[in-house]
Amino acid sequence: MSFNSFVDVLLQRYADYQLDDCPYEVFVVGGLSPGAKSGNHLILPPALSLNKCRVKSAGPEKKIRELCSTVEELDLASNNLIDMREVFKIARSMPNLRFINLSENNLTKCNIESLGKHRFENIRSLVLNNTRIPWYALRILLDSMPSVDDLHLSLNDYSSVDLNPGHKYLNIKYLYLSGNPQLSNWEDLKKLMRTFPCLEGLTMADCNISTIPEEAIKYLPNLQSLNITNWPIKSWQCIERLNHLPKLRQLRCQGLHLLNGIEGPESRRHHLIARLPNIHRLNGSDITEDERVFAEKAFLRWYVMNEHWEKPQKFFTLLSIHGRVDPIAELDFSPPKHAEVQVVYNEDEITNEDNEKTHKKQLKIDLNKSVGDFKSELGSMFGVSPTQMRVFYVDSEMSDLIGPELLRFNQKKLYTYNVRDGDQFLIDHK
Repeated sequence: MSFNSFVDVLLQRYADYQLDDCPYEVFVVGGLSPGAKSGNHLILPPALSLNKCRVKSAGPEKKIRELCSTVEELDLASNNLIDMREVFKIARSMPNLRFINLSENNLTKCNIESLGKHRFENIRSLVLNNTRIPWYALRILLDSMPSVDDLHLSLNDYSSVDLNPGHKYLNIKYLYLSGNPQLSNWEDLKKLMRTFPCLEGLTMADCNISTIPEEAIKYLPNLQSLNITNWPIKSWQCIERLNHLPKLRQLRCQGLHLLNGIEGPESRRHHLIARLPNIHRLNGSDITEDERVFAEKAFLRWYVMNEHWEKPQKFFTLLSIHGRVDPIAELDFSPPKHAEVQVVYNEDEITNEDNEKTHKKQLKIDLNKSVGDFKSELGSMFGVSPTQMRVFYVDSEMSDLIGPELLRFNQKKLYTYNVRDGDQFLIDHK
């Protein structure tokens, strides 16, 4: 498989000129599409995306400076970069670069020890997802990028954290470390928190942390957003410790093992809202004041109805606010499914003094049946063709006022007639 340099791919995509013959320099003009030419200049976008281009090396740095002096965002995900020296050649030739994505490049054995002291003052966001970059290499990168405040380290198969808590990166505000299921030791998390003490957002979904110790709170004084989705936490006490994070307002925590007989996502949301009064946004949706009041009452009601569960302190706190909350009466407004009715069949034969033979049957009928199916069932029962009969519905409560109602439409369901127990159906020959 052949590999490409960054410069070759850039020219192939945006100019399709050979490197030696390319006389163009780059600048960005609003309203002109990338790849267009203005005078002797090649126009490139401020955000370059060169995914899956088999980039392995930088190419001539002079040419990168000519082409990319105004580039601000660079996405090199899913290439073949394994030597960080090549990445540094690219980055230091872009003086305005503030975002770089190296995800899906194998940086497990990246060559980084021999790098110089060059610093990348403008880079604010560094994305290293699924690179398996070792911790020592990350430390070198962060030391050379003092302005990075957004750091992505998800899917790197980390089993531990090798950072020096004594060396703090005060600039890191947002850390993404999801999809590292081997991270299970709280001591490793303490290293993270001590190394990045100014975190405002922490995303660690799909890790294997089963507890939140009380001491953790002191390491996250500025945390505003937290994602612990699919952590194997079983204790509500651990969740309630989040109340001691003074600035925490957003929480994602789907998939926790906090069942305790609480069925359904809606009920679990109510319990979370009731236990976490400072959270304003839960699992991606805002919590309104009305929802909070409803959730707190539902929380109280659940413990009233499940007396065998030990009541937490939060129950008594909310009880002092809302008072006793009785269980809600369960009202079912759906139409009934069955009814016990009487079917009367008047057979026109001269067999007795009244010149009529009458059959009566008590039936339990399915009200989801159509009129047509009901007529077919009655025809089989009394030996009459459905086409030779007329069926009338008699409402036992309203019969004196409205009389029998002819069932005219075979497609209608029986429940649409509001059939109830004790009503009648009359069958006559046409």
